Amino acid sequence: MIRSLGLRVLFAAGVVAGLAVAVFVFFRSLLRGARAFHPRGTICTAEVIALDDGVGARLAGAARVRLSGATEPENSPAQTILGMAIELGTDQDLPLASFESFLHASEATKNTDVADYRGNQYSSVTPWRVRELGIVWFRAIPGALLAQTGTRVERLDADIAAGRATFTLEARDAPGPQGAVRCRLAEVRLTQRLTDDDPRFRIMFRTGRGLEPTGFRNGIRAVAYPTSQLARRLRGG
Repeated sequence: MIRSLGLRVLFAAGVVAGLAVAVFVFFRSLLRGARAFHPRGTICTAEVIALDDGVGARLAGAARVRLSGATEPENSPAQTILGMAIELGTDQDLPLASFESFLHASEATKNTDVADYRGNQYSSVTPWRVRELGIVWFRAIPGALLAQTGTRVERLDADIAAGRATFTLEARDAPGPQGAVRCRLAEVRLTQRLTDDDPRFRIMFRTGRGLEPTGFRNGIRAVAYPTSQLARRLRGG
């Protein structure tokens, strides 16, 4: 209870700090007519299969997953963080990325496998409050990997065609790969890559399945994300 209350206070502090960040984010998005970060990406339809009778069962069903580079064009070989944004139905969002902490983002950028979307694990970076589980960090673990060539999108196409484009979504007690696994929630299976990177794909604040962002950094996101989305709409994006 005390931990949860503390994270709520930190969330509120993050909202205040986010007001300063929002100015930068707004003009960056407005000038480029796209997201301030992760401006170009690839969207796939997906099926979420429950591995748990509680939370996992709530997450099961149709989904869309957007994979993207944080700063570079799609398929660029330049080092960057990769993102994995999951839209569960129409009522739950979950953003993940190939780094553990904003303080160590530079190191994670160097270590991200930009040649293969499935060559990375994706973390929620920030804590989330989940009905039945309390405070957890999410982590998406790719299924079996095979040696491949081609761009990351071409590799993704091959994985989807072979039926191996899967990730296991876990809830963990702490951030990072050493965090103890609280529960294996679901398998996220990518089923088809869509032709266009839909500019209407917007996530962060739908929490209808009981996953709620909390903590300081999610407070910043609570201001920065809608600010970026407003700037994009002003540019018709």
